[in-house]
Amino acid sequence: MAEHEKDAYVALIAERDPQIRALVEQGFTFVTNAFKAGAVPPGMKAVTDQEQARRLRQEGYQVELTRAYDEQGQVRPTLSAIWRYRPA
Repeated sequence: MAEHEKDAYVALIAERDPQIRALVEQGFTFVTNAFKAGAVPPGMKAVTDQEQARRLRQEGYQVELTRAYDEQGQVRPTLSAIWRYRPA
């Protein structure tokens, strides 16, 4: 996702979701959408939201998981959006 596309995506979902809007206002950065634990389709190799969050925490980030949305703003129930913030 190109940077301007990512910015437009974040603006779209922040407009629709007050929890995401609050995270953006607090300085959190969108990382990616990832499958929720237990939602990875059979035969597909993927890093789950919990694994991604653990790795980011090990790197010193504060991490939040929220509902995930597609590019049209529709909720993706099998995914989580991952947000990170590095405290000062």
